[in-house]
Amino acid sequence: MNGAEWEGALWGTRALDWADVQQPTIRPVSAAVLGEFGGWQRRTLLDIGCGAGDFAGMASELGAKVSGLDASAALIEIARQRSPTGTFHVGDMQDIPFPDNHFSIVTAFNSVHFADDPARAFAEMMRVTSPGGSMVVATWGPPAECDAVSYLLDLGSLMPQRPPGPQPLLDPTDPDDLRALLTTAGLTLSPWRTVSCPWEYPDLSTALRGLLSTGPAAQAINHSGPARVTDIITESIAPYRRDDGSYLLSNTCYYLVALLSGTDAPARPPQPATPQEGRR
Repeated sequence: MNGAEWEGALWGTRALDWADVQQPTIRPVSAAVLGEFGGWQRRTLLDIGCGAGDFAGMASELGAKVSGLDASAALIEIARQRSPTGTFHVGDMQDIPFPDNHFSIVTAFNSVHFADDPARAFAEMMRVTSPGGSMVVATWGPPAECDAVSYLLDLGSLMPQRPPGPQPLLDPTDPDDLRALLTTAGLTLSPWRTVSCPWEYPDLSTALRGLLSTGPAAQAINHSGPARVTDIITESIAPYRRDDGSYLLSNTCYYLVALLSGTDAPARPPQPATPQEGRR
Protein backbone atom coordinates (compact mmCIF):
# COMPACT_ATOMS: atom_id res chain seq x y z
CA MET A 1 0.00 0.00 0.00
CA ASN A 2 1.51 3.34 -1.05
CA GLY A 3 1.17 6.59 0.88
CA ALA A 4 -1.93 7.80 -0.94
CA GLU A 5 -3.71 4.45 -0.49
CA TRP A 6 -2.84 4.45 3.21
CA GLU A 7 -4.16 8.00 3.68
CA GLY A 8 -7.27 7.13 1.69
CA ALA A 9 -8.02 4.18 3.95
CA LEU A 10 -7.64 6.33 7.06
CA TRP A 11 -9.77 9.24 5.86
CA GLY A 12 -12.50 6.95 4.55
CA THR A 13 -13.02 5.12 7.84
CA ARG A 14 -15.87 7.41 8.94
CA ALA A 15 -16.65 9.05 5.64
CA LEU A 16 -20.22 10.13 6.39
CA ASP A 17 -19.22 11.80 9.66
CA TRP A 18 -16.42 13.63 7.84
CA ALA A 19 -18.82 14.75 5.11
CA ASP A 20 -21.60 15.83 7.46
CA VAL A 21 -19.67 17.33 10.39
CA GLN A 22 -15.98 17.98 9.85
CA GLN A 23 -15.40 18.98 6.24
CA PRO A 24 -17.98 21.81 6.45
CA THR A 25 -15.82 23.52 9.08
CA ILE A 26 -13.66 24.94 6.25
CA ARG A 27 -16.60 26.50 4.41
CA PRO A 28 -15.56 30.05 5.43
CA VAL A 29 -12.32 29.70 3.44
CA SER A 30 -14.18 27.94 0.62
CA ALA A 31 -16.53 30.93 0.39
CA ALA A 32 -13.59 33.34 0.43
CA VAL A 33 -11.91 31.49 -2.45
CA LEU A 34 -15.12 31.49 -4.46
CA GLY A 35 -15.22 35.27 -3.99
CA GLU A 36 -11.71 35.63 -5.43
CA PHE A 37 -12.94 34.82 -8.92
CA GLY A 38 -15.77 36.14 -11.05
CA GLY A 39 -17.77 34.35 -13.74
CA TRP A 40 -17.68 30.81 -12.40
CA GLN A 41 -19.94 29.79 -15.28
CA ARG A 42 -16.91 29.73 -17.57
CA ARG A 43 -14.51 28.05 -15.16
CA THR A 44 -13.23 24.50 -15.08
CA LEU A 45 -12.22 23.48 -11.56
CA LEU A 46 -10.16 20.65 -10.10
CA ASP A 47 -10.12 20.30 -6.31
CA ILE A 48 -7.16 18.25 -5.02
CA GLY A 49 -7.95 16.33 -1.84
CA CYS A 50 -11.61 17.09 -2.44
CA GLY A 51 -12.91 14.78 0.28
CA ALA A 52 -16.68 14.51 0.05
CA GLY A 53 -16.78 17.24 -2.59
CA ASP A 54 -17.93 20.12 -0.40
CA PHE A 55 -16.03 22.89 -2.23
CA ALA A 56 -16.68 21.35 -5.64
CA GLY A 57 -20.38 21.35 -4.85
CA MET A 58 -20.30 25.03 -3.89
CA ALA A 59 -18.49 25.91 -7.13
CA SER A 60 -20.88 23.78 -9.17
CA GLU A 61 -23.85 25.72 -7.80
CA LEU A 62 -22.21 28.86 -9.22
CA GLY A 63 -21.95 27.27 -12.66
CA ALA A 64 -18.43 25.83 -12.69
CA LYS A 65 -17.63 22.54 -14.39
CA VAL A 66 -16.12 20.67 -11.46
CA SER A 67 -13.78 17.74 -10.93
CA GLY A 68 -12.22 16.32 -7.80
CA LEU A 69 -9.42 13.99 -6.76
CA ASP A 70 -9.06 12.23 -3.43
CA ALA A 71 -7.29 9.17 -2.09
CA SER A 72 -10.40 7.93 -0.28
CA ALA A 73 -12.85 5.86 -2.35
CA ALA A 74 -15.52 6.27 0.35
CA LEU A 75 -15.31 10.07 0.24
CA ILE A 76 -15.25 10.15 -3.56
CA GLU A 77 -18.45 8.09 -3.64
CA ILE A 78 -20.16 10.73 -1.47
CA ALA A 79 -18.83 13.49 -3.74
CA ARG A 80 -20.26 11.73 -6.79
CA GLN A 81 -23.65 11.40 -5.13
CA ARG A 82 -23.73 15.04 -4.08
CA SER A 83 -22.49 16.50 -7.39
CA PRO A 84 -23.64 14.04 -10.08
CA THR A 85 -22.57 16.34 -12.93
CA GLY A 86 -19.00 16.48 -11.64
CA THR A 87 -16.07 14.21 -12.44
CA PHE A 88 -14.46 12.63 -9.38
CA HIS A 89 -11.54 10.21 -9.28
CA VAL A 90 -9.82 8.18 -6.60
CA GLY A 91 -6.10 8.78 -6.98
CA ASP A 92 -2.79 10.25 -5.90
CA MET A 93 -2.15 14.01 -6.10
CA GLN A 94 1.39 13.14 -7.23
CA ASP A 95 -0.02 11.52 -10.39
CA ILE A 96 -3.14 13.49 -11.33
CA PRO A 97 -5.27 11.54 -13.84
CA PHE A 98 -6.12 14.49 -16.11
CA PRO A 99 -4.43 15.85 -19.24
CA ASP A 100 -2.14 18.85 -19.45
CA ASN A 101 -3.62 22.39 -19.38
CA HIS A 102 -7.08 21.05 -18.56
CA PHE A 103 -8.37 23.34 -15.80
CA SER A 104 -8.66 27.10 -15.37
CA ILE A 105 -8.51 26.78 -11.56
CA VAL A 106 -6.91 24.07 -9.40
CA THR A 107 -7.43 24.17 -5.63
CA ALA A 108 -5.95 22.28 -2.68
CA PHE A 109 -7.42 22.86 0.78
CA ASN A 110 -5.25 21.54 3.61
CA SER A 111 -4.19 18.55 1.52
CA VAL A 112 -0.75 18.96 -0.07
CA HIS A 113 1.13 18.32 3.17
CA PHE A 114 -0.17 14.73 3.03
CA ALA A 115 1.81 14.07 -0.16
CA ASP A 116 4.99 12.04 0.14
CA ASP A 117 6.59 14.60 -2.19
CA PRO A 118 4.76 17.95 -2.05
CA ALA A 119 6.97 19.44 -4.78
CA ARG A 120 5.86 16.70 -7.14
CA ALA A 121 2.22 17.34 -6.20
CA PHE A 122 2.64 21.03 -7.01
CA ALA A 123 4.30 20.14 -10.31
CA GLU A 124 1.29 17.98 -11.18
CA MET A 125 -1.10 20.78 -10.22
CA MET A 126 0.80 23.16 -12.48
CA ARG A 127 0.76 20.64 -15.32
CA VAL A 128 -3.04 20.36 -15.38
CA THR A 129 -3.62 24.11 -14.98
CA SER A 130 -4.14 25.95 -18.25
CA PRO A 131 -1.87 28.88 -19.23
CA GLY A 132 -3.28 31.98 -17.59
CA GLY A 133 -5.02 29.86 -14.98
CA SER A 134 -4.76 29.95 -11.21
CA MET A 135 -3.90 27.62 -8.37
CA VAL A 136 -5.27 28.19 -4.88
CA VAL A 137 -3.54 26.54 -1.93
CA ALA A 138 -4.88 26.66 1.62
CA THR A 139 -3.30 25.52 4.87
CA TRP A 140 -3.90 25.86 8.58
CA GLY A 141 -2.29 28.75 10.39
CA PRO A 142 0.52 28.40 12.96
CA PRO A 143 -0.20 26.79 16.35
CA ALA A 144 -0.78 30.11 18.13
CA GLU A 145 -3.73 30.74 15.80
CA CYS A 146 -5.31 27.27 15.87
CA ASP A 147 -6.94 25.66 18.91
CA ALA A 148 -7.14 22.45 16.87
CA VAL A 149 -3.41 21.93 17.39
CA SER A 150 -4.04 20.72 20.95
CA TYR A 151 -6.38 18.02 19.61
CA LEU A 152 -3.79 16.92 17.05
CA LEU A 153 -0.99 16.84 19.62
CA ASP A 154 -3.08 14.74 21.96
CA LEU A 155 -3.87 12.33 19.12
CA GLY A 156 -0.16 12.13 18.37
CA SER A 157 0.47 10.64 21.80
CA LEU A 158 -1.76 7.70 20.81
CA MET A 159 -0.06 6.94 17.50
CA PRO A 160 2.92 4.70 16.79
CA GLN A 161 6.23 6.42 17.33
CA ARG A 162 7.64 7.74 14.05
CA PRO A 163 10.63 5.64 13.02
CA PRO A 164 14.00 7.34 12.57
CA GLY A 165 14.59 8.79 9.14
CA PRO A 166 13.61 11.75 7.00
CA GLN A 167 10.92 14.01 8.39
CA PRO A 168 7.87 15.18 6.36
CA LEU A 169 8.85 17.58 3.58
CA LEU A 170 6.14 20.12 4.38
CA ASP A 171 5.23 21.38 7.86
CA PRO A 172 1.41 21.72 8.00
CA THR A 173 1.68 24.23 10.86
CA ASP A 174 3.99 26.64 9.01
CA PRO A 175 2.43 28.57 6.10
CA ASP A 176 5.84 30.01 5.20
CA ASP A 177 7.11 26.48 4.54
CA LEU A 178 4.44 26.01 1.91
CA ARG A 179 5.01 29.45 0.43
CA ALA A 180 8.71 28.77 0.02
CA LEU A 181 7.97 25.61 -1.92
CA LEU A 182 5.62 27.47 -4.26
CA THR A 183 8.14 30.26 -4.73
CA THR A 184 10.74 27.69 -5.76
CA ALA A 185 8.31 26.53 -8.46
CA GLY A 186 8.51 30.02 -10.02
CA LEU A 187 4.86 30.96 -9.52
CA THR A 188 3.53 34.50 -9.02
CA LEU A 189 1.97 34.46 -5.57
CA SER A 190 -0.56 36.70 -3.87
CA PRO A 191 -0.10 37.71 -0.24
CA TRP A 192 -1.55 35.31 2.28
CA ARG A 193 -5.24 35.76 2.93
CA THR A 194 -6.46 34.64 6.37
CA VAL A 195 -9.93 33.42 7.24
CA SER A 196 -11.40 32.39 10.57
CA CYS A 197 -12.47 28.73 10.36
CA PRO A 198 -13.82 27.76 13.78
CA TRP A 199 -14.63 24.20 14.64
CA GLU A 200 -18.03 24.61 16.27
CA TYR A 201 -20.19 21.76 17.55
CA PRO A 202 -23.58 21.93 19.30
CA ASP A 203 -22.74 19.15 21.76
CA LEU A 204 -20.15 16.54 22.69
CA SER A 205 -21.74 13.84 20.56
CA THR A 206 -21.42 15.94 17.39
CA ALA A 207 -17.90 17.01 18.30
CA LEU A 208 -16.85 13.39 18.65
CA ARG A 209 -18.47 12.48 15.33
CA GLY A 210 -16.39 15.13 13.61
CA LEU A 211 -13.13 14.71 15.46
CA LEU A 212 -13.12 10.92 15.27
CA SER A 213 -13.61 11.09 11.48
CA THR A 214 -10.21 12.55 10.62
CA GLY A 215 -7.25 10.61 9.28
CA PRO A 216 -5.11 11.22 12.39
CA ALA A 217 -7.96 9.98 14.61
CA ALA A 218 -8.29 6.82 12.51
CA GLN A 219 -4.55 6.21 12.84
CA ALA A 220 -4.73 6.70 16.61
CA ILE A 221 -7.70 4.34 16.85
CA ASN A 222 -5.81 1.68 14.90
CA HIS A 223 -2.96 1.89 17.40
CA SER A 224 -4.67 2.64 20.73
CA GLY A 225 -8.32 1.60 20.32
CA PRO A 226 -11.53 3.63 20.00
CA ALA A 227 -12.28 3.94 23.72
CA ARG A 228 -8.89 5.44 24.55
CA VAL A 229 -9.03 7.86 21.60
CA THR A 230 -12.57 8.96 22.49
CA ASP A 231 -11.50 9.65 26.09
CA ILE A 232 -8.45 11.64 24.99
CA ILE A 233 -10.44 13.78 22.52
CA THR A 234 -13.08 14.46 25.17
CA GLU A 235 -10.36 15.65 27.55
CA SER A 236 -8.59 17.63 24.83
CA ILE A 237 -11.62 19.71 23.87
CA ALA A 238 -12.91 20.22 27.42
CA PRO A 239 -11.34 23.72 27.67
CA TYR A 240 -13.39 24.78 24.63
CA ARG A 241 -16.76 23.74 26.08
CA ARG A 242 -19.21 26.60 26.51
CA ASP A 243 -21.84 26.99 29.21
CA ASP A 244 -24.61 25.70 26.94
CA GLY A 245 -22.71 22.45 26.28
CA SER A 246 -21.50 23.45 22.81
CA TYR A 247 -17.84 23.57 21.76
CA LEU A 248 -15.86 26.22 19.93
CA LEU A 249 -12.27 25.77 18.74
CA SER A 250 -10.99 28.93 17.07
CA ASN A 251 -8.73 28.38 14.04
CA THR A 252 -7.24 30.44 11.25
CA CYS A 253 -6.86 29.17 7.70
CA TYR A 254 -4.33 30.73 5.30
CA TYR A 255 -4.67 30.65 1.53
CA LEU A 256 -2.95 32.22 -1.44
CA VAL A 257 -3.50 32.45 -5.17
CA ALA A 258 -0.71 31.37 -7.53
CA LEU A 259 -0.95 32.67 -11.09
CA LEU A 260 0.41 30.84 -14.09
CA SER A 261 1.64 32.94 -16.99
CA GLY A 262 -1.22 34.28 -19.10
CA THR A 263 -4.13 36.68 -18.86
CA ASP A 264 -6.67 34.92 -16.62
CA ALA A 265 -6.55 36.32 -13.08
CA PRO A 266 -8.71 36.57 -9.96
CA ALA A 267 -11.48 39.12 -10.09
CA ARG A 268 -9.93 40.69 -6.99
CA PRO A 269 -6.23 41.38 -7.60
CA PRO A 270 -3.74 40.62 -4.84
CA GLN A 271 -3.85 43.28 -2.12
CA PRO A 272 -0.99 44.50 0.07
CA ALA A 273 -0.63 42.42 3.19
CA THR A 274 -2.30 43.68 6.36
CA PRO A 275 -1.97 42.35 9.90
CA GLN A 276 -5.12 40.29 9.22
CA GLU A 277 -3.59 38.78 6.08
CA GLY A 278 -0.78 36.97 7.77
CA ARG A 279 2.95 37.25 7.82
CA ARG A 280 3.59 37.83 4.10
